[in-house]
Amino acid sequence: MPHAFMLPRRFGLACISALLLAAAPVYAQKKGGDAIVAQQAQPPSLDAMTTSAQAARNINLQIYEGLFARSEKGETIPDLAESYTSSIDGLGYTIKLRKGVKFHNGQVMTATDVKASLERYAKVGGSAQNMALVQSITVVDPATIAIKMKSPFQGFIEFLGSPRAPAVIIPASEAAKEANKINVIGTGPYKMVEYRPDSFVKLARFDDYVPNPAYKARDGLGGRKTPYLDTVTFRFIPEAGARNSALETGEVQVLEQISPTAARRMKSNTAVVSYEMMPWSFQTIFLNANVAPTNNLKVRQAIMAALEDEEIMAISTDGLYRMTHGWQHPGTPYFAGDVGKPLYNQHNAEKAKALLKEAGYKGEELVFIADNGFKNHNDTAVIATQQLKAIGMNVRLQVADWPTTFAARAKPDGWNLFPIMIGIEPYEGPISVGVLFTGDNNWQHKKDAELEADMVKLSTAPSMDDRKAAFAAMQARIYDQAYAIKVGDVGIYEAASAKLKNFAPHRVPRMWDVWYD
Repeated sequence: MPHAFMLPRRFGLACISALLLAAAPVYAQKKGGDAIVAQQAQPPSLDAMTTSAQAARNINLQIYEGLFARSEKGETIPDLAESYTSSIDGLGYTIKLRKGVKFHNGQVMTATDVKASLERYAKVGGSAQNMALVQSITVVDPATIAIKMKSPFQGFIEFLGSPRAPAVIIPASEAAKEANKINVIGTGPYKMVEYRPDSFVKLARFDDYVPNPAYKARDGLGGRKTPYLDTVTFRFIPEAGARNSALETGEVQVLEQISPTAARRMKSNTAVVSYEMMPWSFQTIFLNANVAPTNNLKVRQAIMAALEDEEIMAISTDGLYRMTHGWQHPGTPYFAGDVGKPLYNQHNAEKAKALLKEAGYKGEELVFIADNGFKNHNDTAVIATQQLKAIGMNVRLQVADWPTTFAARAKPDGWNLFPIMIGIEPYEGPISVGVLFTGDNNWQHKKDAELEADMVKLSTAPSMDDRKAAFAAMQARIYDQAYAIKVGDVGIYEAASAKLKNFAPHRVPRMWDVWYD
């Protein structure tokens, strides 16, 4: 018998919780009004499949939807899918689709669109390696697809619900197009109206949006979504003070992120509500193992040994941080205990200098690229540069806007280090973190056979203990090879106008199920 995944059985408690939430609203919902969300950077792409950037995800997940989504607790729940069954051997999935779902162009979604979208993702997707084990996708009928795997992949359905670089469903006619060549057409609660680079993206309510009838209320990035607002505009305001001022004067209604200092100052302002979220992300520094001098293991290990991580965290986060070495959050199933901990936050200048001597380092330049769109990124790069210069390293800090830096670090040369907050990947679990270090598009730009083998075990091992051991081995290898430095865990505040009712903080500023008085 196949394994079945049906809403009434597996998701009964989630649906009951959603029903209770919906049963006692504090305010009466009504349609209308315009809201502006201020974010630090513009999206590198509105082709949702292709990018894992937060600046894109904030916008794209209002426009597009996938077969599955993440619930409030991070669990995988159906979205455009109605249900699925999987074969006992893990080599087959049959996915039933919700009927009557419409795209923004008025076309009704069918299995043909789903097949074409997933096949496109395998070519251009930001996590395309997760499609590598798919052997075939077959249209069974207009509301059913069958997926055959080459070998088992324990995280396949979870991947289909990942918001990181989401496997969204678009019309088959658009799925035939190359990356970043599509018209922006999804099934989500808001549709694209206008994009002015360096300024804003404007969305409008999709009046033909079809909410998921299996739910009574929103649930994370899924559930029953209702677009009440007439329009939602995402404005790009790089300077933090300008964003804060815009919120306080009512020029914008939501800030995706606000500094702890500003949040504390605004506590007395009854027109604004701030929400603390800890942990929000990892603060990390990735090292380029493809280009000199960081292609030398001893140089990378010297950098890891030299850094005083807590100084970086204290300054870059304005004090809202915690010191944790793990590449999964403490308390989650895959947290690997003390693995790698002796190499965390070493702040050992003598050890670093000895490693540089072993490496034969003679003052070769290191290029540290960073963006000015995210304070954490910029501050991390500035402080780390100072610490590395203190042990005699020749570091050139190169700062640009977020899209420029994002594009630069995707190239295998031209840089040695870059800082980045990683939030969505640890939230999703170990496979999403492992993806960063494996496959042809790994972030250290060096394919590591041990990491690749561990990733296979993590993805396919039937035993949970074996999968935990595989991730622990990956974490040990990341520390040993110094492909990236885990600096610490970042907390953030989101903030919104008190006039915007039913707003709740999340990894994405959800603009559905919110309304004005």
